[in-house]
Amino acid sequence: MFGRGTQTRPAGTLIQRHVRVQGEGADQDGCLIYLGDQLVSRLIRLQPGTAAPEHHHKWRVAETYGPGKALARAPLFDTPDAVIDWIARRLPRPAPPPWMDAHLLP
Repeated sequence: MFGRGTQTRPAGTLIQRHVRVQGEGADQDGCLIYLGDQLVSRLIRLQPGTAAPEHHHKWRVAETYGPGKALARAPLFDTPDAVIDWIARRLPRPAPPPWMDAHLLP
């Protein structure tokens, strides 16, 4: 399940990459979320001993970057896909591509 797997989200914009993260003395399951080639968020999976029993194996947003900085405090999630869906609904829309004026053409 974890390793070098990469998935592209349906919109073709959000990508998740599963990684192992060194945290609190033990390896944790982690997931990096990219918007194109820009890192948006780092997720970690809560392990027994690091969280309340009802939160074990849930995913939380550990850090946000770039366009993800504007995200409000995230709740806990059951899967990385649920986090990606939550992020996708909250990211700002990209700027439209610049319009090419006819007078700029050769």
